[in-house]
Amino acid sequence: MNENLKNHYQVKLQTELDQIRHEFLADLKQASNHVTEALIDTLQSSPPHEWVDIATDRICPGQFPNFERLVKVEAAICQMDIGQFGYCCDCEKKIEDTLLATDPAAQRCLECVAKQK
Repeated sequence: MNENLKNHYQVKLQTELDQIRHEFLADLKQASNHVTEALIDTLQSSPPHEWVDIATDRICPGQFPNFERLVKVEAAICQMDIGQFGYCCDCEKKIEDTLLATDPAAQRCLECVAKQK
């Protein structure tokens, strides 16, 4: 993958990450119970890169779709940092450009996505 395209995806993912963190906090505020209120306080006083680890044991991820997306986007950014961005997490083949163009946080190639269905 060329450097310009990688930079494009990095900006796109970072922009989405900022937005999804905001939306996740809004979801927690809407749920409004003692667990989510305590979690909001903890998250707001913690570095954003620690949010996934902090929240994982305190919520039911399926209840908060924005949390699931947050995990996926953070994983893609981490993969960029270690030089694994654009490679399937199952078979390690290159993820198709069309799939990454649709969702830069994609974790699997089309073949492995089809196997999961």
